[in-house]
Amino acid sequence: MKATAIRIAQNNTKVLIIGGVVTVVGVWIGVAVFNAKRRKRDQKAIAFFSELQRDIAPDTVGLVESNAFDMRYWENIGKKIKKPMYMLTVASAKSFAKDIRDSWGVFDDDENKIKSVFRALKDQVQVSQVAYQYYYDPKGDKINLIDDLKGRLSKEEVGEVLEIVKKLPQYRVAEPPKTKK
Repeated sequence: MKATAIRIAQNNTKVLIIGGVVTVVGVWIGVAVFNAKRRKRDQKAIAFFSELQRDIAPDTVGLVESNAFDMRYWENIGKKIKKPMYMLTVASAKSFAKDIRDSWGVFDDDENKIKSVFRALKDQVQVSQVAYQYYYDPKGDKINLIDDLKGRLSKEEVGEVLEIVKKLPQYRVAEPPKTKK
């Protein structure tokens, strides 16, 4: 049987090529499935340990302490100040969240793109809106922006993102247009 298979492969190069392609595709699919399962497991572990860290030492968790990364901050501050605020459109917030998601690479992340997203935001309400849209990913992966940043970036890079966000005002009140008299 083995000798027959070898003879067929030697005489018919198409069979050999097809066999090689099938093998490569099979290995590629196996790696993709393995990476997807590992990523899901890692996301759950990050979320679990983040919650554990919040309970154990809440004052040591810089990103969690920032209201800006709270997904509901933009809603809560609006109720609190009871004035119209400048906010992102839903499409803009989704676009910023997508930019962050797209910056995660298989082998290397685009940290500069992530930082540029946060530099483009004008206040912490907008950061909160992006965090909200990031959580409600169209693919259905509900991963918190805080957890993803902590899990994928180094401590120094997280610190840089935090510094960018800390410099932003908490919110901006929308002034009614002045009427000419």
